[in-house]
Amino acid sequence: MMNKLGLLIDDDPIFNWVSTKLIEKVDPDLTIKSCADGREALDFLCENYTGETFYHILLDINMPRMNGWEFIEALGGIQTIKGDNISIHIVSSSTDETDIKKADGLKFVRGYVKKPLSIKDVESIFG
Repeated sequence: MMNKLGLLIDDDPIFNWVSTKLIEKVDPDLTIKSCADGREALDFLCENYTGETFYHILLDINMPRMNGWEFIEALGGIQTIKGDNISIHIVSSSTDETDIKKADGLKFVRGYVKKPLSIKDVESIFG
């Protein structure tokens, strides 16, 4: 059986804390890691990525240093990372239709969820 990791990428520590609690309710065995921006998450994946793990990523768009779009682009450029074990859900307070459309065609992106996360959102992603 494949290991699973929940990776929260958001510069809001309260969002990360609340999301962690919701995810633990849905999947108590899931390992959860939080990163404050895309750069930190990319570094984490470069150092820890394995084909034996499935990565559920909740990604904010608007963050300092490296935003969500830049993270997705950079992730796609890493040769050692294959897309079949990465699932990104963009979680944003943005209701901008262009963001939602942009997310649609991107590699790794499986969905777009509006903040705040509900238990139903978490069940559909991690359940």
